[in-house]
Amino acid sequence: MKPLARTLRTFDGLAMVVGIAVGAGIFRTPGLVAAQLGRPALTFIAWVLGGAVGLLGAFVFAELATRHPAAGGKYAYAREAYGRRAAFVVGWVETSIYSAAIAAVGVVSGEYLTRLLGWPASRASGLGAILIALVTGLNLIGVSAGRWAQNLATTAKVLALVSVVVLAGLAGSGAGWTSSLSNAPSGLAVWGALAVAFQSVIWTYYGYNDAAKIAEEIDDPDRRLPRIFLLGILTVTTLYLLLNAAFLQVLPMEKIAASTLVAGDVAAAIFGARAGTLMAGLALVVVLASLNGNVFVTPRVVFGLARDGLAPRLLTRVNAGGTPWTAMILVACLATALAATGTFEKLLSLAIALILIIDGFMVLVLFRLRRLGGRSVFHVPFYPYAPLALLLTYAALFLGAVLQQPQVTAVALGVLALAYSLGRACVR
Repeated sequence: MKPLARTLRTFDGLAMVVGIAVGAGIFRTPGLVAAQLGRPALTFIAWVLGGAVGLLGAFVFAELATRHPAAGGKYAYAREAYGRRAAFVVGWVETSIYSAAIAAVGVVSGEYLTRLLGWPASRASGLGAILIALVTGLNLIGVSAGRWAQNLATTAKVLALVSVVVLAGLAGSGAGWTSSLSNAPSGLAVWGALAVAFQSVIWTYYGYNDAAKIAEEIDDPDRRLPRIFLLGILTVTTLYLLLNAAFLQVLPMEKIAASTLVAGDVAAAIFGARAGTLMAGLALVVVLASLNGNVFVTPRVVFGLARDGLAPRLLTRVNAGGTPWTAMILVACLATALAATGTFEKLLSLAIALILIIDGFMVLVLFRLRRLGGRSVFHVPFYPYAPLALLLTYAALFLGAVLQQPQVTAVALGVLALAYSLGRACVR
């Protein structure tokens, strides 16, 4: 069995983290958040809280990853803490989550491409499936091809987003800061709206922990992994707060709430329709970088499962370029099928419901690994209060999802139940 080589460095890891997180979410979800909350102060608070939760999560995963820098991340931690059945459930649910995430990002990529080409929006799902296939083909060439594509795309998109912030600050009138929606929630309804809106925020920040999946390929993981996690979430948080401030500086709340491509609408408001089309093209590059990162890291979960005997051995095959190619093809097929049949909101809600459960479980995994002892070069600060705060946040968000979206959470629980049943039947 060919191993995965340690060829990735700090910048490569940061490009993956920032590239995955800063993508579909920041262009697509500000409108969803604004529509749910209706007031600029509430929306900005939601994004600040999202960064705080992301920082707590980065602390947790920095310790988990340095304790066990193995391919696949979460399933490996579950295996060390609770055994092979727990690893089976976590690993295959993670595969489902990220297949849905790849599909969701693919659908949004298709939305941008249809806007750029002037095609009907009904073609977005089909185009998303094609884009997933193309990005998969690039990564099948080898690790170097995927890594360099990610580094270049992430650098370009960060520069583009900073340009949006600067231009909005110079040209905007602050229209969003002084407006609100007529149906904005009030009283106790704010908490339910915030819980649902925060799902979109969490999704938009998500990716800060994806360095865990490629930890086995990071050179000098003890030193580089904590830097990647913490610098990654701090970079993403700074960009998101600046971008949301820029959106509010240019557009009134009702336009933000109605928009599916906020950055493009901001550019159109400043420079006219042609600039909006140009921004849609730039946004497509941004989203494709996120798509590439997700396609790069997700097969590592399947590869790790197969190597540990928790998936067919066929999925351990690594090509000459260092890519786990059979696992990548499996993930691409799942994501392409979902992209062709699903919508962004449904895929987002299902993925987030599963993330809340699995990442909450990772806090319990950390507690158990601490009790079991073992080596770790990084320790979560303010332990156990910081991880407890993350666990309680995820529990509250999941409760809100149950109340607001019972069908989606029922499907998520059904996925977990199916994985658990298969684990009991297949894993000894």
